[in-house]
Amino acid sequence: MKKNHIQKIKLNLQINNNIKYFIPKKKKIFQWIQSVLQQKSEITIRIVNIIEIKKINFLYRKKNKPTNILSFQYTNIYIKNFLLIGDLIICPKILQYEAHVQNKFIEAHWAHIIIHGILHLMGYKHNNTKEKMIMEHIEINIMKKLGYKNPYIFE
Repeated sequence: MKKNHIQKIKLNLQINNNIKYFIPKKKKIFQWIQSVLQQKSEITIRIVNIIEIKKINFLYRKKNKPTNILSFQYTNIYIKNFLLIGDLIICPKILQYEAHVQNKFIEAHWAHIIIHGILHLMGYKHNNTKEKMIMEHIEINIMKKLGYKNPYIFE
């Protein structure tokens, strides 16, 4: 049986072997990525422990603390007609903590963080109120289309 669709997204998923927290299935991550990216794109997602994300955050942002996600955007790099959009570095331990504190389902929080990170790779920012409102509106709409609640309402 031939596949009639052309693969639009290439996902390079790298997982640190020492992760003991929930990590969504690759198929689910791929679904979230496809909900945002509309062109032939390639993305790398690296899932790391708290030590690694803290080192990377310090190295590239000069912030000596861990964070939930880091995004590294590429600019106009194409390989075999795929736009290399960038890399996301994610720390599941922090996502688990945030989901607990914010009373969110962990899968929904993962979806939101990946969508948020991809929007950064696409050039969206939230440095001021206008940018923040635009980005949050897009995130909320994508999350709703995927069947998740508004990620900015904590219950």
